Amino acid sequence: MGRLLLAVALIFLSGRAAAAPIALQFWHSMSGEKGELLASVVDRFNAAPENAGKVRVELQFIGTYEEGLNKLRTALLAGRGPHLVQITDIGTQAMADSGAIVPLQDYIDRDPSFPIREILLPIRRYYEIGGRLYSLPFASSGPILYYNADAFAAAAIKSAPRTFAQLRDDARRLTDPARRLTGVTWPLHSWFFEELIARQGALLADHENGRADRATSVDLVSPAARAAVALWAGMVQDGSFANVGRGWDPAEQNFLSGRSAMLLTSTSDVFEIQKKASFRVRTAPLPGDGSNVPGGTIVGGNSLWILKDKPADERAAAYRFLKFMASKESQRAWHVGTGYFPIRADVIANLEKEGFYARNPAAKTAIDQLRAAADVPAARGALLGTFAQTREYIESALELILAGYQTPDAAMAWAQSRADDALSRYNRAVAAESSQAASGSKGP
Repeated sequence: MGRLLLAVALIFLSGRAAAAPIALQFWHSMSGEKGELLASVVDRFNAAPENAGKVRVELQFIGTYEEGLNKLRTALLAGRGPHLVQITDIGTQAMADSGAIVPLQDYIDRDPSFPIREILLPIRRYYEIGGRLYSLPFASSGPILYYNADAFAAAAIKSAPRTFAQLRDDARRLTDPARRLTGVTWPLHSWFFEELIARQGALLADHENGRADRATSVDLVSPAARAAVALWAGMVQDGSFANVGRGWDPAEQNFLSGRSAMLLTSTSDVFEIQKKASFRVRTAPLPGDGSNVPGGTIVGGNSLWILKDKPADERAAAYRFLKFMASKESQRAWHVGTGYFPIRADVIANLEKEGFYARNPAAKTAIDQLRAAADVPAARGALLGTFAQTREYIESALELILAGYQTPDAAMAWAQSRADDALSRYNRAVAAESSQAASGSKGP
């Protein structure tokens, strides 16, 4: 009898284990109110009848984008990676090369119900490599101009600047040294340098920004790059630009305090900035160079990736979660709650019909700007396996230029040399690893 009871107990326990819900670890970099909203979206997935008791997503905050990449790299080396991870936009090529992920397209090809045609083309294009979508765009953003409408009225400026020249002229008119007020500011971040280049229809890297073939070099001394640096450094020199250094918060605080009348930053902060400002905030597209060369702005933000070193049923559950994150309900909640783009055209259309953008025109600025961009390599952004290092070199060069320690040409030539060297070493390592994997696959 004792043996019979033991056998029954073991059968019962094995049945319970088989029915245990799949627990998916999802590493992310959303903090504050955005992190809380992400948790609420995940809670809805977990509570859905088709998921309750079967699949559960467990969130883990892993710090900034840079900290998250480092933590993921360490975890993968130790064989302890998550099922899903949120990665900054510039990590796309490195993630694709890592051998650690399953391209989202592998699942989409087998699922005709995935809303691929609803994803806005510029956003989809950014995360595609060779025409295949590698990750799910989620928190997608773009750069826009925020301006203090009260300061504009006081200076008798009737509309936002549309060109680099107008931006510089308006910044001068809005500057008041006696009151320590400047015309414009933005973070010392390579993203703005890249956006100013793309706005001119120019490329950051060869081989059509790494879209036609793997990028082998960057161009930081092109006419467009020189124009971007000249605009930035020129306004610092004449006192109309507040150079508050690296980091996103100092520039935003400078604007919100009224010390700068204009701010270039991400659309992801649109609702937060409007809520915190003590003056009327208006938004406008990123100014361009005034030429007719097709260009646009580049998608920023991050995307969600499926890691492959997990059982097939867990990877399938991870895909189910990403499909939920791409749903109309999830995209609507994320956009309305943050200011990030909804990645779906039908969500935008529905909100427009409901009058959401009539009530919140600032939320539409970046969407209209994105849709107006030409479908050219410049506006698709660059694919670089060493993008993080490249940005570090660019930002170091910009610091030297804006402080007056080096000429723009000398500093950017130095950054280009360092960036190209890092990219060359990376490409050689990827090629060697691919060759080794190919030769290994031919063995017995």
